Amino acid sequence: MPETNKKIAFLGPAPPFRGGISQFAFRLAQEFQRSGNEVRMFTFEKQYPELLFPGKSQTTEFSQSNEIDIERIYTPYNPATWHKAVKRIEAFAPDLTVISYFLPWFAPSYTWICQRLRSTRRLCLAHNISFHEKWFGSNLFSHQLFKHSDKIVVLSEACLQDLKDTMPEDIAGKGLLGFHPIYDCYGEALDDFEINPTEEPTALFFGLIKPYKGLDILIKALKQARIKIPELKLIIAGEVYGKEDKYLSLIKQLHMEHAVETHFRYIQEDEIRNFFLRSQVCVLPYKSATQSGVIATSYEFNIPVIASQVGGLSEYVKDNETGILVPPNNPEALAAALIRYFDEGLFNIMRQNIPSFRQQFSWQKLAEIILQA
Repeated sequence: MPETNKKIAFLGPAPPFRGGISQFAFRLAQEFQRSGNEVRMFTFEKQYPELLFPGKSQTTEFSQSNEIDIERIYTPYNPATWHKAVKRIEAFAPDLTVISYFLPWFAPSYTWICQRLRSTRRLCLAHNISFHEKWFGSNLFSHQLFKHSDKIVVLSEACLQDLKDTMPEDIAGKGLLGFHPIYDCYGEALDDFEINPTEEPTALFFGLIKPYKGLDILIKALKQARIKIPELKLIIAGEVYGKEDKYLSLIKQLHMEHAVETHFRYIQEDEIRNFFLRSQVCVLPYKSATQSGVIATSYEFNIPVIASQVGGLSEYVKDNETGILVPPNNPEALAAALIRYFDEGLFNIMRQNIPSFRQQFSWQKLAEIILQA
C-alpha cells in the first residue's frame, strides 16, 4: 500500500443502524475510501436494549452499505462481547481508529476498547460534549474516553468551548475544530426553471423529534404567522422519540389540523428529497444544539433555514444570507421570521447564496483535518 494511504477503522454506529451519526460516519468513511485509503467500519451487534429504545426500530435498509466493509462485532451493554471488538480491530491493524461519540451510553465500552488498542492512533469524533438529556456522571464517562484518545475532533466552536469548560487542560488540549460537512447523498436541488412560484408557502420540520428540538415552539409560531399569511403550511417529517400525542393535541388545540401535515415516522433516504423540495424553508426551532445534520441536508437542496441562535447552529447559518437566526423558546420571534421570509420573497434570494457558502463545508476538507491530526 502506498505510504500516503492509510488503513482507517471506524468504531460506532454504522449501517444498518439508523440515524444521523451512522449516516455521518458512513459518508466520512466513503470520503476516506475514495481518497485511496483502506476503510473498515466496526459497529454493533445490538445498539440499545429494546426496552430502553424510544423509537420504533433501530435499523433500516441501506442500499449503499456494500460499498464499505462493515462488521457487526459487539454490544455496548454486554461487556462479554467487548473483547471481540478489540480482536477484530487489531486484526485489521488500522493506522487510525475513528470513534463516533455522541452519548455517554457508549463511553464505558469505547473506553475499555480504546485502552486495549495498542497499534493504532485513536481519534474521538465527538458530536456532543454537553448532552441534551441529563446523564448521570456524563462528564466522568466522557473524561475516561477522552483520556484514552489521542485527539478529539469536534464539529463546532460551541462544542470546542464545551470541551474547554468541562474538561481539564490536558484533555481540552487534545481538542481540534472540525465542522459538519454538507450532505451530498440525498439528491439534487431543483433548477430555477423547475420552481413553481404559485405553490403555497410551506415550511418543513425535518428529523428525529425530541423535546429539545422545539417542535412545540414551531407549532405555536405557525399559528401566529398564519394571522398574516393564512395560506402558510407546515410539513413535519420525522419519528417522535416518545409519544406523538402531545404534538397532535397541540395542533388540534390551536385548530390547525388543515395547516399541518404530519409524518411521524422514520423517513427513508429515497423520501428525503421530496420533503425538502415541497418546502421553501426548513425550520430548526431548537431549544439547545451543538450542530445539525438537518442544516447540512437542507443546504444540499439549496433550501434556506430559519434556526434558533443556540449552540453551534449560528456557525452554519449566515444570517440574512443563507437563513435567519432567531432567539430560542420564542414563538413570537419565530413567527415574525416566518412572516418576513415569505413576505419579502427570501426563498429566491437566499437560495442563490447557498452553493458558494457550502463549498467551505466539504467532506474532503474534514477528512484532511482528521488525517492531519
